[in-house]
Amino acid sequence: MKVIVTTPYGRDSLQGNTVTALRVISILEEAGVDAMMLCRGEEMQRADVIIALHARKSSHYLADFMELNPEGKVIVYLTGTDLYDDVPSGCLICMKSMELADGLVVSQGASLGSVPEGFLAKSAVVRKSIHLPEGLIGGCDTEPDLFLFVGHMRAVKQPFMGVEALQLLDDSVRFMLLGKEVDPGLGKLAEGWQVRDPRFKWLGGLGYVETLGWMKRSVVTVNTSLMEGGSNSVGESIVLGVPVLATRIEGNVGMLGEDYAGYFDVDDEQGLSDLMYKVLNDPSYLEMLREQVRVRGEKFSRENEARDWVSVIERIV
Repeated sequence: MKVIVTTPYGRDSLQGNTVTALRVISILEEAGVDAMMLCRGEEMQRADVIIALHARKSSHYLADFMELNPEGKVIVYLTGTDLYDDVPSGCLICMKSMELADGLVVSQGASLGSVPEGFLAKSAVVRKSIHLPEGLIGGCDTEPDLFLFVGHMRAVKQPFMGVEALQLLDDSVRFMLLGKEVDPGLGKLAEGWQVRDPRFKWLGGLGYVETLGWMKRSVVTVNTSLMEGGSNSVGESIVLGVPVLATRIEGNVGMLGEDYAGYFDVDDEQGLSDLMYKVLNDPSYLEMLREQVRVRGEKFSRENEARDWVSVIERIV
């Protein structure tokens, strides 16, 4: 069996879809499946199954695949943008991709709540695994005043909510932002914040291992997204054992659990600031968050994701 996994971005992109595509291919290959990645601008190949990340942005892949492989099977891996933007807004391209699909996949159970009822019967949860380089899991030299945002700068991720919350705290705290500018103008805003507040630093886009190293050093990471299908950085933070302060949105709740103690509302800078203050000043609260992510980290095993992918493929073939 040959499987194609598509991403709407370039082969060297650090966008979450490409990172996910590479992970899925690696897992399928370990399970004995012949898998390859197809990126933006590359020609469609013959295959038995296509796994297309992003219902809207990968719609052209589906048309090309079905023309070349009329007996092939289609799996659409629904992203956060699909679930929390395109589907609610009635995007026809997105809906057509979902209709063409033999199977739909979401990365965590909470996201099934955003799948239209008519598509639930062909939907499945494949919880993403987090496999970190050796030497990164275990004890670390935490910098107790360092809060870290990890994510490419897009408006939907509200990358400056953390530094805005910082304005409500004293000088005993630092906030760093790791990620490239995606939405034009956000880089200049980051540079402006650096000038106005020496507690804030924008490190730009770093390599994977270096980014994980910064995450390991931080006391917590911060996810301020308005919508998220299941952030890679949230999962990585969990597996590293680093707590996350996160917006109470479906994607984050699916990753961290309903009872997690580190949520704030998407428009509540004061709420985020209050949680940051508790992290700095309440050791029992910080220890509770650490224990919660330690327990949660056990769910992100590579074996579980491999089993789920094989099950989804076998179901439709």
